[in-house]
Amino acid sequence: MNYIGISSGFHDAALSVIDDTGNILFAGHSERYSKDKHTKHLCYDIVEDSLSYTSSQDIEIHYYERPWMKFLRQLRSGENPKIGNLFVKEIIGAGLIHKLQDGRSGKVHTHSHHLSHAAAGFQTSPYDDATVVVIDAIGEFDTISIYNAWYDKNGVAKYKKLWGQRYPDSIGLFYSAMTQRVGLRPLDEEYILMGMAAYGNTTALSEMSNTLVESFKDITFKDNLQIGVPDNFLEGANEMNIATSTQLIAEQLITSVISKARMLGGSKNLVYSGGVALNCLANRLLGNFYDNIWICLLYTSDAADE
Repeated sequence: MNYIGISSGFHDAALSVIDDTGNILFAGHSERYSKDKHTKHLCYDIVEDSLSYTSSQDIEIHYYERPWMKFLRQLRSGENPKIGNLFVKEIIGAGLIHKLQDGRSGKVHTHSHHLSHAAAGFQTSPYDDATVVVIDAIGEFDTISIYNAWYDKNGVAKYKKLWGQRYPDSIGLFYSAMTQRVGLRPLDEEYILMGMAAYGNTTALSEMSNTLVESFKDITFKDNLQIGVPDNFLEGANEMNIATSTQLIAEQLITSVISKARMLGGSKNLVYSGGVALNCLANRLLGNFYDNIWICLLYTSDAADE
């Protein structure tokens, strides 16, 4: 049995092939083949190349999120999702699914977005057990998840969810909203905002905190930041100062999550994943809570919808 893992339909489409002992036979981003940066679509060439790494006629296709749950969240948020978004075959493309399944069993399975993040982190880590933290913008409904993770006597990874936060309260959406506020591309240039934070001061911190954050302890916000903030929010404020305050607020919120994970989790090992885990400046704080840390920067498609 070989397993084909797919992230597609939003941005940074990717595909992997794993054998039945857990070895990664192939992994790649579609943009490397199509030359279309951040493409959300799988292309023919990555599918063809991936199949050259497996001769198995017994495969399973595993998709990184549950389309029907994402569809429900899109409806709740006032979007107008396409009916085709309910079906993996429509999202990936019937032709590419046919090529993957041709002459093989090729049954399609779907998984929770945050569980996909957790598995990508824990099952590539060196740990036999861990507390897994996932923080991103939006999965289906989840924006933060904390799990206990371990291997059973048969070597199968097991996960128990301990706590979570749900849409619209989201550290990732907050950070992307402020990325857009300073004139950068959200879901792409957050790393620039993080770098800008070194050059500002905290003059905007109090107003940002009081206006946007409802509770640092509970990781809740006063508004749904998926649609961003008004153009005149912090009007006249220096963009570097906005970046500094954004980073400090994000760090305080992330610290609240990691502190909660330390309290709830039973392991001395931390696995940290999701789009927010890409904030390497905030990651310096993790050592205040854990000595053994595995940060997974494998990227499944996160964040707010287009």
